Amino acid sequence: MDSRSSSSTAHAVLLVICAIVFWASNVVIARAFRAELTPFWLAFWRWSCATLVLFPFVLKPLWRERALLWAVRGRLFWLALFGIMGNNAFIYLGVASASATSAAALQTFTPVWIMLLGALVLGRRLPLLAWAGVVCAVAGALTIASEGNLAAIVALQMGAGEAWLIAASLCWAIYTLIVMTLPRELNAGALLAIQMALGSLLLLPLALVFEPATLAPALWSSETMVAVLYLGVFPSVLAYVFYNRAVKVLGGERTGNFMNLLPAASSLLSFVFLGEMLQGFHLLGFAGIMGGIVLSAGVKPSLPRWLRELVRGDILPMSR
Repeated sequence: MDSRSSSSTAHAVLLVICAIVFWASNVVIARAFRAELTPFWLAFWRWSCATLVLFPFVLKPLWRERALLWAVRGRLFWLALFGIMGNNAFIYLGVASASATSAAALQTFTPVWIMLLGALVLGRRLPLLAWAGVVCAVAGALTIASEGNLAAIVALQMGAGEAWLIAASLCWAIYTLIVMTLPRELNAGALLAIQMALGSLLLLPLALVFEPATLAPALWSSETMVAVLYLGVFPSVLAYVFYNRAVKVLGGERTGNFMNLLPAASSLLSFVFLGEMLQGFHLLGFAGIMGGIVLSAGVKPSLPRWLRELVRGDILPMSR
């Protein structure tokens, strides 16, 4: 790998880490303001705000690349459906009852969805070890979703919030795979602006139908207004631009694996701002998801050198 390629990779890694921190703050804020901002309206105002912020900066690339954007209009619709409307609405529905820590932990299930979709839809063959990893990761996700209740895991019972969060991770996996099919020359800002606008239009009827009685922006507190503005800029504009650029450099699967940083960032923010505590079932479930991802990636676990030598009898002498 030459120095230019190494620098490009390092830059992409930094971008996706920043995106993860912004997304971690997203679930924390949604959890904190769930009484004032209902899920569909929160998603709508967030992306409407983000659209207004971004569009003035991308008017030139939008006009310059209008033919290319029109050529991929179908994929832009699906990106808005899964990445903007589906993923965000499901996350906000989830954190209305589930903790921000659980929300972040269940989002680490995304790489498993990517591998499964790659096998089932794209025809990629997964070795037996990878399937074992999928089973391990599913068990970890269900452990978190059921809060460590073994009986609930066997009965496939979980809270509604956790079910919405698993659906959100599926939407994000689909979004990531679609992003990989886009022409590399597309301007990231113009691409995101179109998704935001389409996503906002898709969210509005849902908010009007399912959440008709809600607090108007004119009645928001100053804290609520600042929270929406923050969500419209950092976890929306900046995080998505950073993530999409990282996908183009690192690829969808490698970038998706960075979602594993989300629980740590979210847990820290939740501890500081919400007073939430990381519980044993979070750690157990996260360990299962991480172990499943390692197995699915084909990384064969090995014993430490001292333990291998102990097993072979190189440390402790054999009895005579």
